[in-house]
Amino acid sequence: MTCRKPGISRLCRAMAFFLCLCCLSLPAAAEGSAPVLSLSVPQTVWGYSECTITVDAPAAGEAMLRLYDSLGNPWLVRRETLSAGKNELAWDGLGANRERLFVGPYRFDVTLSGEDGKEYSASAAFSIVNYRQALALALPSSETLYLDQGENWFVECWVPSKCIVTLEVLDAGGKIVYTKNYTLEDEDKDIIRWDGVSARKKLAPGSYTVRLYARPTPGFDWVYPLTIGETTPEKPVAGITGAVIPERDMSDEETWEIMMKPSVVIDAKGSASRFPLRESPDERSAAVAQLCCATQGLEVLAVEGDWAKVRAADYSDGTLATGWYPLSGLTVYAPAPHYAVLVDKRNQTLTLWQDGKPVWTVPVSTGLGTEAHPERETSPGAFLTDVHYSPDFGQDGLRYDCPLRYQGGNIIHSTGYVRIPHAAYSVKDYSKNLPLLGQKSSHGCVRVSPFADADCPVNSYWLWTHLPYHTRIVILDD
Repeated sequence: MTCRKPGISRLCRAMAFFLCLCCLSLPAAAEGSAPVLSLSVPQTVWGYSECTITVDAPAAGEAMLRLYDSLGNPWLVRRETLSAGKNELAWDGLGANRERLFVGPYRFDVTLSGEDGKEYSASAAFSIVNYRQALALALPSSETLYLDQGENWFVECWVPSKCIVTLEVLDAGGKIVYTKNYTLEDEDKDIIRWDGVSARKKLAPGSYTVRLYARPTPGFDWVYPLTIGETTPEKPVAGITGAVIPERDMSDEETWEIMMKPSVVIDAKGSASRFPLRESPDERSAAVAQLCCATQGLEVLAVEGDWAKVRAADYSDGTLATGWYPLSGLTVYAPAPHYAVLVDKRNQTLTLWQDGKPVWTVPVSTGLGTEAHPERETSPGAFLTDVHYSPDFGQDGLRYDCPLRYQGGNIIHSTGYVRIPHAAYSVKDYSKNLPLLGQKSSHGCVRVSPFADADCPVNSYWLWTHLPYHTRIVILDD
């Protein structure tokens, strides 16, 4: 993801007109009238840099603070409890989930429900002119590093611009036992690998903390628990799985139990390759479906000799197929703990699960399969997320942010947008398919809103920065 970096003088001229419009839209307080709510923001703001929003409230009460770009896209909603008089609120120049915002003009609107029974409102225009170097994404591949695995443990990272990133490992007492600096500059994604060795010696098995941050902005860090183990547990052998997709009428406990089952998958790297599911346990028999490797969970119905009878969705049209696959070509992966995603095609919703409970539900758009394009139907099944491969991508004239690949070309990502260029900035226009959330409309992917609200933090960026490698994705058929 890139943005244009205009000169401040040109941006300020563009802002002058925008500010005049905002001022004209606000009612002037007549002399001797009742106290009014006032709001002030620094005229120029940098992302990943603390600034102060000042609210002068005529009465104490509950306030809502909303951030909009020049097209009215809502990038931040905050609830604040204000006291009468001057209130100073810290802001980092970012969106609801620490999203880096495009350079350009913005405005804050504040509404206050005063304890005096009155409603107040105010606005303030300003511009975001640049952003500081920062680590925008850091997701470990696992909560456990095994010392016999070499550099199989890794952290997926993304930086908006070239910078030095520090990896620190702290022991249970908070002492730094390993540190290393990395120069990251890949606009797509970087991977930091570590083998558990410090000063040429393996660290002792036990509990540690991992911290990553960009050197210029250490306050925007990412901190995770890490367990270091001596030996990798023996991987289970592929066998009969039982159900891999929960039913809609199951309890939370039953649903979570199924979602946290280890996945039997085709043993190959990546998720883009296709492998034939055979009509009978014979390599020469006809293919009845095409399956994805590494991330598509298979329901194993039976094992006969060197073959497994499995059921899974055909990648070509999303229909469930039953057939045979060589047992030697299967392996088992455990899903990442803590989070899981359940997409319901019937209701066009995505529900985020955390530690056994559904916590938030948001509308989505899944694939709209047609007679001409049956491959656009979103396949049902149990999947695992692949590695993050890019912060955005383009298709059919639209850009999509925050892609999470889980099955070949099928991805969870933001709704599409076009960049509307202006003299000194550009703005994202989501008007084409944002209104279609809640109904089928995609080419097979799962579209999620880029915007969060005060009651639900989940948007496409939240998913992209919180769901690690091998997070369980379940898609219920309609």
